[in-house]
Amino acid sequence: MYYNRANSLLSKVICMLLFILFISNSMIGRPYVKGMEPTDQSTADTNSFRLIVKSSASAAYQTEVMFTDKKLKKELDDRRLGAAFSDSLLLDTTLTYADKGLSQSFGVTLNGEVVDLTARSMMELSAHVQEVLRAQVQDLRAKHYGELLPWEEASLILPKYSKFTIVDVESGLSFEGQRRAGSHHADVQPLTKEDSATLKSIYGGAWSWDRRAVLVKLNGRTLAGSMHGMPHGGDGIPGNDFNGHFCIHFLGSVTHGSRSVDPAHQVMVHRAAGLLIPYVSKLSPWALIDVWISAANQGDLQLLQVTTGQEQAVHVRSMRRLSKFPELDVNQLLQLETAVSVTATPERASAVVNRRVLFRLERASLDARWYIRSAVMQ
Repeated sequence: MYYNRANSLLSKVICMLLFILFISNSMIGRPYVKGMEPTDQSTADTNSFRLIVKSSASAAYQTEVMFTDKKLKKELDDRRLGAAFSDSLLLDTTLTYADKGLSQSFGVTLNGEVVDLTARSMMELSAHVQEVLRAQVQDLRAKHYGELLPWEEASLILPKYSKFTIVDVESGLSFEGQRRAGSHHADVQPLTKEDSATLKSIYGGAWSWDRRAVLVKLNGRTLAGSMHGMPHGGDGIPGNDFNGHFCIHFLGSVTHGSRSVDPAHQVMVHRAAGLLIPYVSKLSPWALIDVWISAANQGDLQLLQVTTGQEQAVHVRSMRRLSKFPELDVNQLLQLETAVSVTATPERASAVVNRRVLFRLERASLDARWYIRSAVMQ
């Protein structure tokens, strides 16, 4: 009798230990933010949210977190619409959850404000819920994007002959590279022929001078950078199927030839840091036109939208600026018209032609940012 009771007691203890172990394992790897409960299977259908950050709507590379928050769920279910959301630019953070079997999706600002994208209105949230969501958004964006470091500091973190991982912010494809040279930016080579193949696939299977936002990862640091994908110059790693090196720029880095900042690279550096819109919003009309030309040249629809404030099609295959910008004082202007000489390849042509593009820019006030309202090729 004593033996049977001991066995029974031992069985109960073992079952209890297995239950505790199961519960513990079910929580491993799930993010927790103060004020938000980790996702639990019993509440996943009713209070579970997914927060996603990616640099553009078409980007394959994204960072996400799952969490539950009963208060946020209740306030979103109440559907209290607040002020109109007038910003025409896209948000890089979305919040989704299931409501009665239907998926609901909202935009989220840096301050944790939830935007009903259909009604173009802000959702009314309590200060506590918005603050908790703001902390969650900022933490997730810090994990997704890179540090915006000046070239002088980035050069110390990535010394010559250091090896690191390069991640394309748009496609999410990554490969290994090594800094071989470069005093004003990093001259880099893929380590192996497999790495070279990945770099080429990022550019659609052909080497290209197009600038792309990248993350450079080394020793626990992630830096915001911009690369092109064209082999040129010296070659130092045999057998990697890459005849030369490619360049990676960082904040404030310059070209080795002209010793000048490359505007297209600087735009991509800020995109890799998650600061594209704040950066473009501070640009002068002339710098904004340069961004528009770079966007048209690369067929970058998001960049076109950032410069114009609206969706815009691309009707050229390539475009480069020829003329220098005039030195005009625009501090007291709300509108500006200027013509810029460019070389361009029309959409259905192969020959490069010289054209003039007439730009019309405006801003709402002297403190507001500039927008390109029209660009007509003559």
